[in-house]
Amino acid sequence: MAVTIGDVAREANVSISTISRVVNGSKSVSSELRQRVDQAIEKTGYRPNALARSLITNKTRTIGLVVSDISNSVMAVIAKGINSVCQKNGYTVVMCETSGKTEKEIAVLDKLGEHHVDGLVFAGVNVNRRLADKMLDMDYPVVLVNQEESYGETRIMTISYDNYQAIYDTVTLLISSGHRRIATIGGPENDYSAGTQRLRGYKKALEEAGIEAVESYIQRGDFSFEAGYQGMQRIYEESFELPTALVTGSDLVAIGAMQSAFSLGLSVPGDISIIGFDDSEMGRYTRPTLSTVRIPYFDEGVLAADTLLRMMDDPSVKPEFICVKHKVIRRKSMGLEK
Repeated sequence: MAVTIGDVAREANVSISTISRVVNGSKSVSSELRQRVDQAIEKTGYRPNALARSLITNKTRTIGLVVSDISNSVMAVIAKGINSVCQKNGYTVVMCETSGKTEKEIAVLDKLGEHHVDGLVFAGVNVNRRLADKMLDMDYPVVLVNQEESYGETRIMTISYDNYQAIYDTVTLLISSGHRRIATIGGPENDYSAGTQRLRGYKKALEEAGIEAVESYIQRGDFSFEAGYQGMQRIYEESFELPTALVTGSDLVAIGAMQSAFSLGLSVPGDISIIGFDDSEMGRYTRPTLSTVRIPYFDEGVLAADTLLRMMDDPSVKPEFICVKHKVIRRKSMGLEK
């Protein structure tokens, strides 16, 4: 027979309404009383009815997480950080995949609204004004993670790192090591943060050093091994002079580029230094080990979830861009000074 709220009330020697207040958090109770009720719940094995509780509190204890690609390893780490906070605070995370398509993302926002999520963490690709307007029109608070609004404003709470500065710092480090011919295989054009912003940082670092950007040195793709392999092939085929260094959009792209370089008879870092992005575990075991840009993605997820819970408690919280720190990690694929 299923344990009822009355069974818990008898075990704790309190009224049913008191049990309800503790379970639903509708009114404050003393720590002593809460402890007694918690012990009774544990002893009896009582499981509150989530639907009934949501009708009373107008909260579902559910957080939505929207990602463009569920197989992306970066998203997996961010999701772990988000879930660690939500689980600790009694929330369930529901993940939705959209392939980064605006129409799908808008449809998902509506669907999550129908399911009365209490808040949303959004990790998209192109957060354009139309999509941002939709988010601001929802009945639940939204936090962007790992992506900025693509029209240069911060109307939505954002937790990310500085894509522009991360690549600027990486290219500047290569220049200070003596490199002048520096190529990049970056993110797609429709990805504002990992595409547009990083390319701006790359070009600015070259410009400040008096180095002209070479068209064939700039390749775009997704964040896959294949994008790195094919991008390196195009650089080799289209360039009058080969670059001595390559900055990539992910560690997987860097590893693809490295394998492509090997197939062309080039050595890494002898002929070309290669730097990845993300500091994934696989980069520590490549030969040579992969230089990379480290981003604390787990911490980014934790901060996004903490911020969302704060916004749910206090709707007056103003949107801002909260930036986590990046760090360039030098390993053997970067080589010695040129």
